[in-house]
Amino acid sequence: MSTAIREVGVWRQTRTLLLKNYLIKCRTKKSSVQEILFPLFFLFWLILISMMHPNKKYEEVPNIELNPMDKLTLSNLILGYTPVTNVTSSIMQKVSADHLPDVIITEEYTNEKEMLTSSLSKHSSFVGVVFKDSMSYELRFFPDMIPVSSIYMDSRAGCSKSCEAAQYWSSGFTVLQASIDAAIIQLKTNVSLWKELESTKAVIMGETAVVEIDTFPRGVILIYLVIAFSPFGYFLAIHIVAEKEKK
Repeated sequence: MSTAIREVGVWRQTRTLLLKNYLIKCRTKKSSVQEILFPLFFLFWLILISMMHPNKKYEEVPNIELNPMDKLTLSNLILGYTPVTNVTSSIMQKVSADHLPDVIITEEYTNEKEMLTSSLSKHSSFVGVVFKDSMSYELRFFPDMIPVSSIYMDSRAGCSKSCEAAQYWSSGFTVLQASIDAAIIQLKTNVSLWKELESTKAVIMGETAVVEIDTFPRGVILIYLVIAFSPFGYFLAIHIVAEKEKK
């Protein structure tokens, strides 16, 4: 019995409070309209931003096999190297005579500074090789011939055999590296692996279907959500303060 009376009392209080709030809203029409229109205004801009920056959807991409390694990509290439020693000369002799005959021209330089000075007048057809020791070396291409970074970070939109990730293969970088590696191996072991390295194949790995989300508009949307609902807290605080002052 007491439980039923308590439930009736709760319902009566709730109904009384709802009626009271309704009367307050009717008396303060200006603030009530603002309380409704502000969220709708921000919601409109939220929808507009979402429409201007939709998510990018990409379909599944299969594996793409690149063209075979082609020595002709190095045609008329001037290959300068430094320092000049018996070992480095033997390596470059094998590269130019055995692996890439009638394709490249080799030039000797005493140091890197001399090689750099000479390369400035042969921008489009010059590649430098700097030997650190008999087993390691660095290839010096001009920046417009290979990607700036070895880590591919761009969107895959429109990426195919011509995308930046495959530029090491198409620019001749890989062919040259394979020929120098084969010459070093042959010099150290007296075994030629050039045929095996020359037949190397490269594949751009496929990807599953993905949705690319732009983080900037998403951050703006989150801020707008906070702003859109802030009027509710503002008017609620005003009503609470007003009720306390009346008491």
